Amino acid sequence: MFDIKSIEYENNGHVFIINISDSSEVLYKNISVKISNDLVFKYIENLYSIIDDWEEEYINLNIIDGGSWKLYINYSNGNKKVYSGKASYPSNFEAFERLNQKLIEVIYE
Repeated sequence: MFDIKSIEYENNGHVFIINISDSSEVLYKNISVKISNDLVFKYIENLYSIIDDWEEEYINLNIIDGGSWKLYINYSNGNKKVYSGKASYPSNFEAFERLNQKLIEVIYE
């Protein structure tokens, strides 16, 4: 599945992790739930359409106390892609947040 081992998203101290394997799982706020690989595949497809034109860093040095975030995509071969920001976000960041929220809702069903 795109040779991705895991996806980790940190936002202001909250961590959201998707571990991808034969038995994929989502971890959020100390809750772990197994999810179908179909759901993971759809998530990854949508994720790549959102982050396709993202820069690696979004930093606004004019704001001292702005929020920070990081997205790690860990590949099976050991490579890692990292996107991050401090007080700055890509223009379609809300679409990324909504995508994550949909998966988080699965945990609380």
